[in-house]
Amino acid sequence: MLNKFKQLRGEKAIVLFLLFILQACSFQEIKNPFPQSNEIKQGEKFCVILPENHNETSFWHATQKQFVAVEALNSVWHGNEKGIYFNFLAKNKGTDTLYFFKRQQQDTIQQKKFIVTVVE
Repeated sequence: MLNKFKQLRGEKAIVLFLLFILQACSFQEIKNPFPQSNEIKQGEKFCVILPENHNETSFWHATQKQFVAVEALNSVWHGNEKGIYFNFLAKNKGTDTLYFFKRQQQDTIQQKKFIVTVVE
C-alpha cells in the first residue's frame, strides 16, 4: 500500500492516507453494561472504552478466554483523558460476555462486564 502512496503526489496522497486512517479507527462503541445486552451486526468491529489514568497506577485488563461470537483484536491506551479502548470483531452469530477487571498492584478494585449479541 505504501508504494501506491509513493506513486501519488501532493493532496491525493494525503486525502487517501486520511481516509485509510479514519476507516481503520471506525469502531462502534458499546455502552450498555450487564445485565443489558449490546447488539452488533456480524462482521462489524466494536470497542469497549474504559477510563484509565496511568497516574493512579491502576489498569484495566480483559479476561483472556475463548469467545463464541466475538474475536478480541487488541487494546489501545489513548491517554489519561480518553482511557483504554478494547477492540473486538463480531465474528459469529451468538452471544458472549466480556469481563474487565481494574487492578492496582495485585488487587482487583473494580469489575465490569458487557453482554454482546452478534446478529446477521
